[in-house]
Amino acid sequence: MRLFDRQVRVAIGEGGGPGYEIGASAANGIPVHVKFSFEKADVESPNTGKVTIWNLNKEHLAELEKQDCVVVVRAGYGGNLTEAFSGTVTHASTTKEGADRMTEIELASNMVELRDTSFAMSYADGTRTDVIYQEAAARLGLPLSIAPKALTDPTLLSGGYSFVGGAKNLLNRLTRMDGINWTIQDGVLQLLKANEPISMNCYELNAGSGLIGIPKRVNISAGSGSSKGGSETADSGSESAQLGWEVTYLMNLAIGVNSYIHISSEAVNGYFRVQKISIEGDNYEGDFLCNATVLEVTGA
Repeated sequence: MRLFDRQVRVAIGEGGGPGYEIGASAANGIPVHVKFSFEKADVESPNTGKVTIWNLNKEHLAELEKQDCVVVVRAGYGGNLTEAFSGTVTHASTTKEGADRMTEIELASNMVELRDTSFAMSYADGTRTDVIYQEAAARLGLPLSIAPKALTDPTLLSGGYSFVGGAKNLLNRLTRMDGINWTIQDGVLQLLKANEPISMNCYELNAGSGLIGIPKRVNISAGSGSSKGGSETADSGSESAQLGWEVTYLMNLAIGVNSYIHISSEAVNGYFRVQKISIEGDNYEGDFLCNATVLEVTGA
């Protein structure tokens, strides 16, 4: 993997439209300055992010003002670019910074799909929940990924099933029946058991593959998608507290939320599920890395 020549591309436009791509080097060999920060977690709410771009022209700024404008950020090294985040613009503002103009763009992933997709459905006696998940994903326009243990025994709906309402309520009701969780990650609807990786494909994370520093032990509130650092032991008074690790590594966008990874370092050696990732990048200076919170996977 090439770990030099950091590159960032930003596409701005209405969903499905032509839009604009920003970030390639101009005639003078200098690209537009782009900085970004994204937060992804195994929760039901949309992931969020912020992109800052300097000196956008009037056409780019006008595109950002259109309803439900979509921004897609790809990043990597040399010509090897991978999508880091795709989201709908929730807010954009431009201010002066010396002789430059700085535009800050706030994003939320899959916001439009969850907001605008509604269901009016009815199923006969004996329908299984896995059939409804397939239809829900199709209506949302999203691929469906099911973890190996998530739907080995889908609920059989005796007496039939009917539902009218939004996508989030439907998915909440179905997953409660099956005792599983759902989340949307990088445009894919995922169904998983608690602390189960979405796939058994395993990524190796060590000093040779980009691991930076020593992993840090943290307490994690189970199911919250958030962690509290500092303590080496879980609060014995809290049944929901779990021990995990925070790891930092050079930007590797193949590793996503709910990915299965093996960490090898002087502090820890084992198999983990990624619970949360923050991605920080700048094509001029500063960070170009990922910070992940991971939970140990046992009995996999």
